[in-house]
Amino acid sequence: MMLLTSLGVALLFAAIFLFGGRLAYRPGQRGRRRFLSFAAGIAVAYTFVDVMPALGRMRDIAMQTTSDFKRVFPEYSVYLWAMAGFLAFYCLETIVSKPRQGPENHAGDHDCAAPWQPWVHIGGFAVYAWMLSYIMVWKLHDTLALYIYAVAMGMHIFPIACNLSSHYQAVYDRRGAFLLALASLAGWASGLAFDIPVPILVNLVAVVAGGVIVNTSIAELPKAGEGRHWSLLTGATVYTAMLLVLSHFEKGGAV
Repeated sequence: MMLLTSLGVALLFAAIFLFGGRLAYRPGQRGRRRFLSFAAGIAVAYTFVDVMPALGRMRDIAMQTTSDFKRVFPEYSVYLWAMAGFLAFYCLETIVSKPRQGPENHAGDHDCAAPWQPWVHIGGFAVYAWMLSYIMVWKLHDTLALYIYAVAMGMHIFPIACNLSSHYQAVYDRRGAFLLALASLAGWASGLAFDIPVPILVNLVAVVAGGVIVNTSIAELPKAGEGRHWSLLTGATVYTAMLLVLSHFEKGGAV
């Protein structure tokens, strides 16, 4: 049952990459912008209420796990890997964004983007999609955690798909979306096929945590003049409340 559930989540991620780009925000589409802001709020809540506290727990796991890998500054290892993920995706966005002129590239026009840019950008997120699905399989032992992760990461990758489609519409719709969808399914299959040693897996989760933080800021938070602040606040408030309530009852709390 859990195997089918996890496959369903991987297929959900793949479907979002395949079809989410078609819903990319265009100026004047108020309802769509509200939904993207609401999704941003959910991702922000998940990042600060669930992911960041998890880094502390992962640090404890890393400190207690025996490993053949020599660690430098082991007490800071998890946080350094989270920072590495943050910086890697920040640099990816900066490198591929520099030569573009204007916010959109509807036909994949290479006058605005060098031929390598779309594939470097999309390829970086293909690795990201693989990691998200692989980590999702790691959560198989906890159904509730899997559902929470599926909702939050689904809302997280939807604006990413929209962002990539708005920049490289022709390239993304023709091949990029399929690459990202396949990466999501490959991550799920890899999670079932082989186990990554715990110390490396902890670092991988930390890299993803850093990526979630920076990609939330880059791809999800409303741009100046486009934001729907109440939608953002509503998404963050509702999901935070849900996470806190679920955590309360998970620990055996009374009403």
